[in-house]
Amino acid sequence: MMSEDLTKIDAFRNRLNKLGSDYICNTPLPESYASVLFMGPFQGKIVVWNMTVATLAHYRLLEPHCIATVQQRLFNRQYIEIVDGTGGVFPLKVGLDLAEIDESVIKKTIIMIRNYKRLHIGQIGFGAPDT
Repeated sequence: MMSEDLTKIDAFRNRLNKLGSDYICNTPLPESYASVLFMGPFQGKIVVWNMTVATLAHYRLLEPHCIATVQQRLFNRQYIEIVDGTGGVFPLKVGLDLAEIDESVIKKTIIMIRNYKRLHIGQIGFGAPDT
């Protein structure tokens, strides 16, 4: 399994090299959300992050019935959510208290994820709660 993970990561690295890019954005920008693939460290190894970065307003519109529940209070505050991945690819959601997502936001979010020292599976809230 480990060599399969490395093969997928190497294939993605080659794809980025061919594109001459550090990431792949699959969404026209600006928008309220973006789907982005990029590489970065996690749990002591390099992984491919399959990230959805969106405004908090976008997430609120998607699931308005969840806003008041204890589990979904992160919709009222900026957050990172990581789900256990397979094949070296980890799903990642990032909710930001911004009006829109553009290329600059994507680049800053990638830097944040790559530099965040305490990433773990689950939800991580950050910043002041939205009131």
